Amino acid sequence: MAKCVIESSPSGKAPKRRRSPHDASLLFCCMDVLQIDHSKLAQDEPLLYRELQGVCSLCPNKRDCASDLSDGFDGMRWDEWWLYCPNSAMLTTIGALQKCRHPPQYNSASAFSRLQTPKE
Repeated sequence: MAKCVIESSPSGKAPKRRRSPHDASLLFCCMDVLQIDHSKLAQDEPLLYRELQGVCSLCPNKRDCASDLSDGFDGMRWDEWWLYCPNSAMLTTIGALQKCRHPPQYNSASAFSRLQTPKE
């Protein structure tokens, strides 16, 4: 996983980023923290991947996000993160789905109907 680097300003008040304010580098840092595989997401869901980037690049809350990411999410309160991040619900869902086991694949409805539920 790539290490997310966010530079702090000399005063220590607001972190500054190396790129323009319209990039999605904070998205990739957040994905790293949430252990989301960028390449898998880009391959499996390219439109969703680009939409997340677009939403992040236009987000008005970059200062809050950069501040929380520079702390490594350690001191951050998750209940506030989802309030200011427009991608938070989708990123949380993607992270959970990527960590889950893949469901069994069924070729037909009849193959699925032959499954038996475990008896107590």
